Amino acid sequence: MSTCNGLAQRYGCSTMPLSPRLRHKGVPLAGRLVCRRSYSAVNVSAMLSGSRSKRSSKEAGCLFLSDISFVGARTPLLLGFFNYFERHLPSVGFFEPIAAAALASSELKIDRHVELVYKVFNMKGEVAHMTGVQDAEAARMIANGQLNELLDRIYSSYVSYKDDHDLVLVEGPGPLMGGTELDAQVAATLNAPVLMTMTGSANSSVSDYFNRAMMKRQIFLDHKVEVLGVVMNGLPRSSHALVTSQLRTRFEEAGLPFAGAIPQDPILRNVRLDEVQDALNAVRLYGDSLLTDVEFDDVVIGCQRLEELLEILQERPGGRPLVITSADRLDIVLGLLAAQLSVQGPGVAGVLLTQAGSARSGRNYARDTINRIFAGLVSNGLYRGSLLPVLSTDMPLREALAKMNSMNSAVLPTSTRKITQCKLLFEQYVDANSVVAELQRSRPNRMTPKMFMHQLKSMCSANPQHIVLPESEDRRVLAAVADVANRGLARITLLGDPVTLTAEASKLGLDLSGCTIHDPNTAGRFDRYADLLVELRQHKGMTRDRAMDTLHGDMNFYATMMIAAGDVDGMVSGACHTTASTVRPALQVLKSADSPLVSSVFIMCLPDRVVVYGDCAVNVNPTAAELATIAITSADTAAAFGIEPRVAMLSYSTLGSGSGPDVQKVEEAVALAKARRPDLKIEGPIQYDAAIDPKVAAVKVHGGSEVAGKATVFIFPDLNTGNNTYKAVQQSSGAIAMGPIMQGLLKPVNDLSRGCTVPDIINTICVTSIQASRLRRGRSSESTPTASLDGGYSPSGSPRASASGNGNGSGIIPPQLTPV
Repeated sequence: MSTCNGLAQRYGCSTMPLSPRLRHKGVPLAGRLVCRRSYSAVNVSAMLSGSRSKRSSKEAGCLFLSDISFVGARTPLLLGFFNYFERHLPSVGFFEPIAAAALASSELKIDRHVELVYKVFNMKGEVAHMTGVQDAEAARMIANGQLNELLDRIYSSYVSYKDDHDLVLVEGPGPLMGGTELDAQVAATLNAPVLMTMTGSANSSVSDYFNRAMMKRQIFLDHKVEVLGVVMNGLPRSSHALVTSQLRTRFEEAGLPFAGAIPQDPILRNVRLDEVQDALNAVRLYGDSLLTDVEFDDVVIGCQRLEELLEILQERPGGRPLVITSADRLDIVLGLLAAQLSVQGPGVAGVLLTQAGSARSGRNYARDTINRIFAGLVSNGLYRGSLLPVLSTDMPLREALAKMNSMNSAVLPTSTRKITQCKLLFEQYVDANSVVAELQRSRPNRMTPKMFMHQLKSMCSANPQHIVLPESEDRRVLAAVADVANRGLARITLLGDPVTLTAEASKLGLDLSGCTIHDPNTAGRFDRYADLLVELRQHKGMTRDRAMDTLHGDMNFYATMMIAAGDVDGMVSGACHTTASTVRPALQVLKSADSPLVSSVFIMCLPDRVVVYGDCAVNVNPTAAELATIAITSADTAAAFGIEPRVAMLSYSTLGSGSGPDVQKVEEAVALAKARRPDLKIEGPIQYDAAIDPKVAAVKVHGGSEVAGKATVFIFPDLNTGNNTYKAVQQSSGAIAMGPIMQGLLKPVNDLSRGCTVPDIINTICVTSIQASRLRRGRSSESTPTASLDGGYSPSGSPRASASGNGNGSGIIPPQLTPV
């Protein structure tokens, strides 16, 4: 039996040790992808990739998920497996052989699981190609004895779809119609191995689960379908550990691999505002869309006077109810808005306005006034918090309540928190390696964006660093740091008032308990930072009074001095500030005398690969020596992020095809870089097309090259070329540009775009953490024990050591920090 080493080599991703919880007795788990079962009847290599030397077209692999409980509650498994495969394969597809009718609220007018997967993973292509036959048509064909014709149509649709993918995840139609028998017939038609899924129940025993799985397995075997194993979702948490252990033993004795069981989870079981909005076909009148993705723990009918309602809500400390009232009770909307603006007011998840038996048009007499009040709060800038979400439905109160009472929790494309929780639970409780066949493919000489993002998060989790974010008033920052802290990607410090930030996070449904909130006004650090700033900048005329004014007036400068003093490892800012405001303090106090040149790179996540561009943000017209330094530094940055550096020094000439001063500068830079770092693969001068396209390289570059046609690091001759190129590529291809990532500083400071999204902030924090970890390793022999921001001890009472990411908190200038 082979392990994942061949797969890792062929896909350009390194194997990683598995968590102890994923290890199984007697199974050699050599890396992230391991096949537990050997295949004799099915040629897995041909099934998943095809042998290009023998086949004219690419043949995709397939994994068929069959719900043998017929409950249909397998969304965490769908999202988890799709996320898992996307980490390791360049192109993963999703296919519904028989698609359910679209919900009334569906934007794409397609099966809800297809729409969910399509939107969550930003899939491309025609969404209609992801389905075979609609359920109504399939039912008609089965009733008319046209089962074979139905299977032919499903197969035809699948074949046309799978050719563009390396693996296709197929969701069986069993819960919709036909049960396991139809699932087996479809799986046999697609020649797809099956993974059986079951949903837990409080009334089921271990024997119930085992017997059901073995009976359903026999149905698949009767149709000559290979069964890879069984996996469960929604197992009652109270008995999860015991039932899981007993099932694993019984299934392994029966020769059926057990991949694990996801327990019931309160986040997934609770109904959220966006689900209510979807079920009642409601519209959001006011409030931030981010707030509709929060749960509520109760429903309060607002039919009493406002003061009585506030008293009722005040008696629910810590609760987050949904208040339902009539559309003509706009006094309640205003009263709850006022309570929401106050830190001391009772909190509510939102307000739902229903109809009171009269036409909506007749009850709009105060709506314009309310609109102006909400709009004014947003536009005048006096209140920067999150406004109360107010939904409105055409249903009468009784009908709306009846509809809500019959609602089941669902995961919508807008359910960001549930989607994230599905992925986290899957990673924690499911061993996907036990159900994955060997994926034998030729290795592409590139790292895909999915591989890169997975590696980025893995590197951060392995060694989280201490990152400060001064822009805590921005709700995008709050959402990002809550996610980062929850996933253990970095240790986070926010600058701001703890009471205000905690209240704002509560309104957003965010948990900041994993973050440190540092208030500069009460921390007593201005004097120490001012003394340090004077010491570093006195040769530039810095006085103590100017230093104090600077620190009090510029949170970016204060955060940078936290880095300089060793209290944190890096900074991320720019969501509310210009690049100059973010970077200028770092250029003044974090430059190194040993490496005075500060430059930048962008990590470009192209559709099929990840490359590095430099310098696109800092140096306007670098000299040959500076270009050589940028090339070396950029190569090291690429290597730090797991990208094999193959450096192309760009010009309008390829290896002597042209001449001129600009070409000569690049030639000199190449010579200098090779002399300084003979270990690096560097080529130049070379044109962009010859550097990235093997076919062009074969024409323009003769004699062989380790870089031409497969470059991963592109060094532009000047800022004009680099800045315009990265923006052109970003806008024309839809590539994700991560950066600018600053290079040459003693500790990392990175800038955000003011139009950044929450994922952008998370990615930049991860990048900064990895840079800080790399720089820390470079000076680990010189590091000293540190004090933490809150006085030197963690909440548990144990001292916080420098290895945890605090750096040098003593206030002493690190040896590498030199006045510049």
